[in-house]
Order: sequence, then structure tokens, then C-alpha cells
Amino acid sequence: MARRPVLDPRFTFVSENINDGPNELIGVLEVREDGRARVAIAERMRVDGRCHIRLARTAWDSKDEITTRWWSLVLDATGKAFTVRNGSCGDTLTTADVPRVVAALESLRLASPKTMLALDDAQAVFPWRTEPSLDSPAP
Repeated sequence: MARRPVLDPRFTFVSENINDGPNELIGVLEVREDGRARVAIAERMRVDGRCHIRLARTAWDSKDEITTRWWSLVLDATGKAFTVRNGSCGDTLTTADVPRVVAALESLRLASPKTMLALDDAQAVFPWRTEPSLDSPAP
């Protein structure tokens, strides 16, 4: 496994052999119970099996605490989180997790107005979207 040096030690970039199949920038967001966060990022084609759980295991081996959560990310062309979901990592993403995920993405500078959190217990949310509310009066 090749790892590229980065300025922020909370980021791990994984670069393995290129595999067949579609390509996109994916990641795994790890959030610990105390709120500390880190992320593993790779091109999907460079991850064995092309799935998020393999990316997490390549980057970190395993969780060191049972309360640690891993969520799958798909990143946009600018490297910002486009989608956050449970994915192959297996940890559900619920409304109760939203504040922790929001704080983690902001601290890692991965948030954008297009970031969607695909919740398992409610409709998807876009925490950074700045569109006016439907309840707002027209200008």
C-alpha cells in the first residue's frame, strides 16, 4: 500500500494497484466517541474490492473502540464530501449522529452546500445548504 504524505495527519491517502471498474473519489469518515475524527481517501479503482470497508481496513486495520463509527463518503471533484452514508462500513447513520458528523466534516474541511447525509432513520439532510426555507416570505 502506498501512502502519500499530507500536511494534516488526520488524512490518510491510499493508493494501491489499479483495478477494473468505475472510478470516483471515495473516503471513510471515522468519528470517535470523544469527537475526534479522521478520514481515509482513495480513488475507488485503487481500493481492493472497490468498497469503503476495504479502504478503512487498509488505512487503519480495525476500529480500536467499539463506540468508534465509520461512515462511507463519496467526494466531489473538489475533494469535498458529496454523500455521507452507512455504506459497506455497516454503522448506521441516524439523526442522533448528525451533530457529530457535521462537526467532523467541518473540522476536516470536507463540508460543502452540496454535502448530503443519507440517514437511515429519516430523510436525507443537507446541513450546509443555504436555500431559503419554504416558510420564508417572498422578497
